Amino acid sequence: MHRLFLHFYLFLLLVLFGLGWTVDQLWQYAQGDQPPALIETLAEQMALVMRLPEAQWPSHLGLPYQLVASDSVSWQPAEWLLLQQGHLLPLFQDNSVFFYALRDDQLWQVGPLVLHERAGFDWFSILFFSLLAVAVALWLWPVARDIRFLQQGLARFGKGQPAALQLPARSFIAPIADSFQQMSQQIISLLELQREMTHAVSHELRTPIARLKFALEMATPLPEQDKQLMLQDVCELQQLVDEMLDYAKLQSHQLDLKKQQVDLTELIHNVSEKLAPLPGAPIHLQLPASALLYCDAHYLERALQNLLINAKRYAKSQITVELNLQQGCWRLSVNDDGPGIAVEHRAKVLKPFHRLEQSRNRDEGGFGLGLAIVQRIVQWHQGKLIISDSALGGASLQLLLPKD
Repeated sequence: MHRLFLHFYLFLLLVLFGLGWTVDQLWQYAQGDQPPALIETLAEQMALVMRLPEAQWPSHLGLPYQLVASDSVSWQPAEWLLLQQGHLLPLFQDNSVFFYALRDDQLWQVGPLVLHERAGFDWFSILFFSLLAVAVALWLWPVARDIRFLQQGLARFGKGQPAALQLPARSFIAPIADSFQQMSQQIISLLELQREMTHAVSHELRTPIARLKFALEMATPLPEQDKQLMLQDVCELQQLVDEMLDYAKLQSHQLDLKKQQVDLTELIHNVSEKLAPLPGAPIHLQLPASALLYCDAHYLERALQNLLINAKRYAKSQITVELNLQQGCWRLSVNDDGPGIAVEHRAKVLKPFHRLEQSRNRDEGGFGLGLAIVQRIVQWHQGKLIISDSALGGASLQLLLPKD
């Protein structure tokens, strides 16, 4: 960063000095000494005219003239001597010039002669700033190109593709690209390690769980009630392992969604019928006749199933599912009349293995992966999960899914 700043600072400094000096030389060359030479020639001609009788001055001077007090101008001794020798002295004022002559000890003022301002300076100013703009553009273009390359690489990395952030060593932002490249490699390594550990632990747990389940099924001396409780614990462990594997799969950037045209109305009906036998409040549907969406039906069904199971777990007596088309997005809302989710907890419940305090008991609580899985599925469909208050008094979980 210090290298980039120093290079840009020195570049601007040299460009400003170089262009300023060049344009100044061009201006002086174009300006030359033409105005002083013209004024001097005109003064000599006027001096010759004013040697004629005063009656002939109007026809030869062509400029107004008048007598003025000799002390109206503070003359230098050398200037006063030239006046006494019969010379005309020009004095410039704004964009005009006055000529003074001394005749018979009387000071005459001729003029003013208006000098038209030269427009060349405007063109030289335009030339200066144009050259400055070109110089800065030539310096910034490779920097902007490298920054755009870096941005594209980071965008690819965000989509799970290789970043490829290497830039030539001569690039000014090469150190920044190298830092991003190292960071991306570390992130990829950490994610791979996390996925490998999740898969390894989950797969390793499946075998002892299966053995425990088989042993419990075959164990006859155990009381039936204790046996059922132990089988329930084993089933919960099996469910936890399955959900961990599903979440790990969704975390993978290589997930291949099998998208096709799906009727959301039909999909919601199927999920509702599948979950109807489960304990909990009944599900009421408010759906359009048809709602087509290009999506992965399997994963979207999994997301809706998680939302409805969550609603059944907390609802008191009523659950509603609504589907509406709003601003190019299908809004799928699952509302319940349960305790709801406080505002300060809405971001936390989307994190893996996070559960609210009231759901930490064995009868009501889940594993804290349901909403995390829903959010991941929605993100893969370029959608959004919103948690708000329901009109029924509980929580409202809404999926915004782009139609196109």
